[in-house]
Amino acid sequence: MDSMPTVKTAAAASRGWGSAWSEPSSTLISSAPSSSSAATFRSGSPPFWSRSGRKLIGPGLASSVSGSSSAGFRAVFGRRWRTAVSKRQLAVLVCLALAVWVWVRPTVPGLATAGAWRGLGRDRPRLGARLTEPDDTGPRDPERWLRENSGDRWAISSRTTTTTTAKSRARSRRPRAALISLVRNSELDGIMQSMRQLEYHWNHKYQYPWIFFNDEPFTDEFKAATQNLTAAPCSYETLPAEHWSLPDWIDEGRFMNSLEYLGAIGVGKGWMTSYRHMCRWNSGFFYRHPKLQDFDWYWRVEPDVHFFCDIDYDVFRFMRDNALTYGFNMNILDDARSFPSLWARTRAFIHAHPDLLHPDADLDWLLDAGHGGDYNNCQFFSNFEIGDLRYFRGAANERYFHWLDRGGGFFYERFGDAPIHTLSVAMFVPKRQLWFFRDIGYQHDINRHCPPRSAHRCTCEPTALDENFYRLVPLESPQKKPADTCIRQFLGGDWLRKRDGWTPEAERALGGDGYHGYVLTGLEPDDP
Repeated sequence: MDSMPTVKTAAAASRGWGSAWSEPSSTLISSAPSSSSAATFRSGSPPFWSRSGRKLIGPGLASSVSGSSSAGFRAVFGRRWRTAVSKRQLAVLVCLALAVWVWVRPTVPGLATAGAWRGLGRDRPRLGARLTEPDDTGPRDPERWLRENSGDRWAISSRTTTTTTAKSRARSRRPRAALISLVRNSELDGIMQSMRQLEYHWNHKYQYPWIFFNDEPFTDEFKAATQNLTAAPCSYETLPAEHWSLPDWIDEGRFMNSLEYLGAIGVGKGWMTSYRHMCRWNSGFFYRHPKLQDFDWYWRVEPDVHFFCDIDYDVFRFMRDNALTYGFNMNILDDARSFPSLWARTRAFIHAHPDLLHPDADLDWLLDAGHGGDYNNCQFFSNFEIGDLRYFRGAANERYFHWLDRGGGFFYERFGDAPIHTLSVAMFVPKRQLWFFRDIGYQHDINRHCPPRSAHRCTCEPTALDENFYRLVPLESPQKKPADTCIRQFLGGDWLRKRDGWTPEAERALGGDGYHGYVLTGLEPDDP
């Protein structure tokens, strides 16, 4: 798709939101160094010489001497010898202290970036915060994790990882993760744009590998140009033929009629055969590719997208350490004409396999009570997604995809991977394991998301919470929209509150769209 130009901005941001959006806070604790050691050197007898005269004490200098030889030694050299030794030992201690300071400083969250925390309007993180790799069995607290692990604490290459020890620590228990992209040779310029921005804002510090997928072999030009944009390893994979071809159970004549019909009524890319293959591959094949079997996490990156904000934490560690399964950046309405039977087939799957639903599954935010409890067509905009490959390889998701695939919806209709991923995680993953990456500015075609309060780190104008709600639904589409926007239904709580006396009917009578009555816009100085 054609990319939109980058818009220069000012805005400042909360970190990501889960199912409830809250601003992290922390307690400021002074980091002033203690002066007790210095006081010891300024008072009393030299610290490295015992009062009995029998031991010389200090790093690497401890020894025993007899009383008589000690006395003779002092008689010859007197106070000047003791003073010289004290100064030499003091110099050694100062050097050791500086070495320890240089080693510890990169590991203290926020210490090197105190100004950045003040720019966010937050207290600096506690200096006594967790300095070791988080315990995978401990309680999950994403907001606390962000307070303690931002400032590029786990970066492989940054100004906070200047020592070999710091770099080694950053690589310790590093998530098995990759940036993945399904892209053609002809889309080289588009993927180079996407890579430049993501590398600049994030991956040059973390150096996670790039894996490119194509239905035909990549050219040498493509390989050279993309590898030149990153210090991370790059892999170039060709898809198996069965992942990009018409299955034998599909009626080709019916498929061709579908292409013609959806194109005629204006469904986006409804006439494109390659787009059907792409949606099918992203729905149920990408995580099966042999190259990804060595990875647990992925970040999907498409050509011609924009990344607007500096990201100062390891998003893959964040997902793993907080037991999160799926992260998204936009939650918007899709054109229901492209998948008219999707919800009926999903309901049939639920009735056939009720045992596969997670006990804490939450489908309520995806159902429209005003229209008989049907699917409201909300979706996580999946061209930006960060997820757990192990989930997608799991039995529940695999059986759901197989059910839909055998029904022919990718070819007789235009099933998309976005609504399928959305329904899948809603059925099989607790809502607490889904994360809204509100802090990452992003644009795909006409849909743009920019966090508030991010002028210090983003180059985009902040967008209101509902900015992209129905941009994918053409004006000519007859589909009915839900009473509340998709992201507000996901977040719930105060995000659904309306102003006293406001009604959508009154707003529409004045020419509005009926979605501007919310008390909170998402651009407030502080999050609720």
